Amino acid sequence: MGPTARVLALVTSAAAAFAACVPPHQVTPKLASGRSCPDVSEQAWYLPKAEGGQDRLNDWCRTVGPPVVSPEPTANFGRVASRDTLTVVSWNVDVGGGDVQAFLETELGLACDGRSSRIAPGADHFVLLVQEAFRRSNQIPETPPGATIPRAVAEAERPGERLDAVEVADRCGLSLVYVAAARNGSQPREGKREDKGVAILSTLPLHDVFFIELPYEAARRVAASATVRGTSGGRLRLANLHLISAAGPSRVLTTGNGSRLRQGLAVSDALDQAEAAGEPISTVLAGDFNTWSDRETTLRRLRDQFPDSPPPLEEGTHGAFPTDHVLYRAGSEGVALLDNSYVRLAESFYSDHHPIRVRLHFAD
Repeated sequence: MGPTARVLALVTSAAAAFAACVPPHQVTPKLASGRSCPDVSEQAWYLPKAEGGQDRLNDWCRTVGPPVVSPEPTANFGRVASRDTLTVVSWNVDVGGGDVQAFLETELGLACDGRSSRIAPGADHFVLLVQEAFRRSNQIPETPPGATIPRAVAEAERPGERLDAVEVADRCGLSLVYVAAARNGSQPREGKREDKGVAILSTLPLHDVFFIELPYEAARRVAASATVRGTSGGRLRLANLHLISAAGPSRVLTTGNGSRLRQGLAVSDALDQAEAAGEPISTVLAGDFNTWSDRETTLRRLRDQFPDSPPPLEEGTHGAFPTDHVLYRAGSEGVALLDNSYVRLAESFYSDHHPIRVRLHFAD
């Protein structure tokens, strides 16, 4: 065994030995003592229960603007009726690198024209789950003294406008949920400050919106959830997440490289709590899991909790790596996943990730 192989074996053994030490992942609707952010009086939140990392989460949180919840499309797209199909897409857009409007028009058949926007004949209603979405607004606070501000993501060189999530929703008449996890640099761009996070855009109204702040692991992450409804009573909950890409060496050794696992289980815990008060609801959990392999523990554990998920994709979504996934569990709401509908789309529209798509059927 060569030196490199011995190092890898040692790290793997150490990670396995410490796997049982993954810190608690449970979440609660209550803001921890001593925290001032986020504002839980305006929207429903699930927040880490463990004491560790609360100061850092608060520090990151106070640098971003408030969530945006525009639950009704401004264009008249109609509703999902019984026997209709709904397209769900998950896509990491690289903080403005991906051309979202071109994607909507080319792949989803949407003619973007503000309140007059329309879906092409034969095209489905859709929900688009976006990771690394961004917002450009002076609602974002000025940088507080001593705050943690990550470096801005470099702007991609591509044709077309660099529209933020709010601008896309306005231009295309869509409903929107957007929540920021962090700032996108400390300096304004085009005279306005920027933050970044996840977004949900749809041709349908978005109901029962809530946010999930994930346990702190090297950076702040926030997931978003919303529900769409069919005219026949069918409901589908969608949760959009972006897990941490990597933690520091000390974190790897003390958690058994469990940073993504801890964050993923926190999202699952929040979804279980949201569902506890009613009947099981069909749920899509999708986003950028930042996984290196389909065999990663995080993905395997979440698949156990979403047993009706489609088989993993055979193609990488971020270069050769299978970082992006759609998981599913059926409820009692008359929504079914269509066989063979889960695919990676060939065109990336200038992002460094490919969109992934699945289709679901609303029954009678």
